Amino acid sequence: MAKPNPHILHYFFSLFCLLLFTCGCSSRQLPRQQSEFNECQLDSIDALEPDNRIESEAGLTEIWDANHPELRCAGVSVLKRTINANGLHLPSYVTYPELHFVEQGTGVLGMAIPGCAETYEEPQWERRGRPQLQQDRHQKVRYVKQGDLIAIPPGVPYWTYNYGNTPLIIITLLDTSNPLNQLDRTPTRFYLAGNPETEKQSGRKRGQEEEEEESNNMFSGFDSRFLGQVLKVKESIIRKLQSPDKHRKHQIIEVKGGLSIIRPPLEPEIRSEEEETHRRHTEKRVEEREEEVEDEPCKREHREWRRERRTHGEGEGEGGCEGEEEEVVEEKETKTKERRRHGEREEKQTRTTTREREGQKDNSLEETVCTLKLHENIADPSRADVFNPRAGRITTANSLTLPVLKSLHLSAQWVNLYKDGIFVPHWNMNSNGVMYVTRGKGRVQVVNNEGKSVFNGEVGRGQLLVVPQNFAVAKQAGNEGMEYVAFKTNDRAEISTMIGRNSAISATPGEVLANAFGLSPEEVIALKNNRNEGVLATPDSRIQDGYIAML
Repeated sequence: MAKPNPHILHYFFSLFCLLLFTCGCSSRQLPRQQSEFNECQLDSIDALEPDNRIESEAGLTEIWDANHPELRCAGVSVLKRTINANGLHLPSYVTYPELHFVEQGTGVLGMAIPGCAETYEEPQWERRGRPQLQQDRHQKVRYVKQGDLIAIPPGVPYWTYNYGNTPLIIITLLDTSNPLNQLDRTPTRFYLAGNPETEKQSGRKRGQEEEEEESNNMFSGFDSRFLGQVLKVKESIIRKLQSPDKHRKHQIIEVKGGLSIIRPPLEPEIRSEEEETHRRHTEKRVEEREEEVEDEPCKREHREWRRERRTHGEGEGEGGCEGEEEEVVEEKETKTKERRRHGEREEKQTRTTTREREGQKDNSLEETVCTLKLHENIADPSRADVFNPRAGRITTANSLTLPVLKSLHLSAQWVNLYKDGIFVPHWNMNSNGVMYVTRGKGRVQVVNNEGKSVFNGEVGRGQLLVVPQNFAVAKQAGNEGMEYVAFKTNDRAEISTMIGRNSAISATPGEVLANAFGLSPEEVIALKNNRNEGVLATPDSRIQDGYIAML
């Protein structure tokens, strides 16, 4: 038998290694875990409302069941958390990225990012030359308000507190099929504190009661003596860590008297302080003027004397009323100091703004993990990316505007449709979409790959609708308008419109359209040119009720 050629063996071995390397690289570049076979072959789609409710001492958690066919196709789950005034959602973390959208209210959100310094700290006070007890320090806290989009990386513990007077409502996308999640696609939350009820996906339904399961935090499973040795604290502290009191068996607890943490002042607080300073300064000036009125003859004589000295080109020297010159000099020095402080403050703000702009331009060098920008307000009208005065506006947050989204493979879109405004038929080219309505209502139509309507109905506030990748969708607001946030499972999600300017129809040659649809040349011209608006459009004025025309 002839021996195999060693050069041929070496060639096939090298080719085999190359194939392994290529397959391995391409598998690591996959943006998401693949859906199961036929999981997105949907004949119908429903507008979903929360399935499970978990009531807490100071709030409520509502959960959409991840086993809904639409959510399984998108590979995500969604929850809605309502935190009452002075409510604190206990620190927890998950194994997948989360996107939070603040539907209502104001609050503070804190994260414990591994390896980052505690940059917020109290001043070190001393008494009689001896330092007092160790002052508190912690990592940066972030103010959140209505319209904010917040990115939470996997494995990072975070907590949320409502310092406002109205409930803080946050909609959260749980991207369980993200490649950063190395567990299964069942939503799982790990609590650092308390013994809260877990967010079961197939647990208590509305109006139903279920026996509560015993839940524990991450400290509870460790041996108490071992924790005592590691933490070097009293046994009583270990007991509180592992078995908190009854009210901490809730996800959201009430903080009696409010939460006192180290935080920079809010803009309203700064304005209030500046207004108070201005008020005190005004009162002081009024008092000075009253004193001037009492000494008006002397003031008049001093002004005439100064005018004569300037006319003759002589120095002012001494003269006038006793003590008046010192008051004038002191007033000048005070104004000079105020102008200097104001200039320094403006210069500091300018440097800060410049650094922020430079960071946006060169994020890879200027921005570290500990200083990453993790939230952005997408409901601000001035930040709209698409605007039609009669139809509405759209604002997008992706990895270009919020760089952290690149590593999370997520993005979001805020859409505000005015009365009867239309979001023209389009499809998501490289992502699934999950829309949640925050205000108003509207009609939505969704068409699958077979050209069948899988959804044609009304979607209102508090409802969720999943639009799978490449399914065509069109939306029209009702008489009250409609606002919604759309989460996308790609950090650079893109859409392709079917009609209007820069659409699939307008980009196709007329001859192709004529032969594909059997149209005459006049009909092709009408099809390509009658609707010259972009992604947002207004209804046809010839139709009295464009909203009904969507049905």
